[in-house]
Amino acid sequence: MTTSTTKGTPHTNEVTMKLFFYAAALATVLAAPVFAQSNPAKTGLSAPVIRLTGILNKNQDVIGLDATQKEDVKNWVATMPAHRKALEDETVALRAEMRAAIVNGAPVDARQALADKIGANEVKLVMMRSNCTDHWREVLRPEQFAKLIELASAM
Repeated sequence: MTTSTTKGTPHTNEVTMKLFFYAAALATVLAAPVFAQSNPAKTGLSAPVIRLTGILNKNQDVIGLDATQKEDVKNWVATMPAHRKALEDETVALRAEMRAAIVNGAPVDARQALADKIGANEVKLVMMRSNCTDHWREVLRPEQFAKLIELASAM
């Protein structure tokens, strides 16, 4: 039905299309966190600056780790990735909240507060990688660290 009731009133098709658009936008916002968790490329998080721990863990013998160093890697892998993952999950949730705020026309100050939180979390994630690199620099001998960097650069 495409009738206009009075001058300046939207047509029924226009109203239907607007409702469809808002419903589609809402469905996208609500589904985003689910898809983000199953597809890292959809998280919206920045790419890691450097990745060393996984490479170190998989190449312990190639790098020549001793028993003490292997124990350090084991302990690090058992705890630190969970901290990073928790912060990543929080950041993904904040990004979903930001998308909803944008779609729903939230006040600028509310969106700015969310943007500030997202930015602070991104900084924390970058620094986690940086601190991880410092940790491996301390644990490994210089030639081992150089080998780790060589392996990471090749990937």
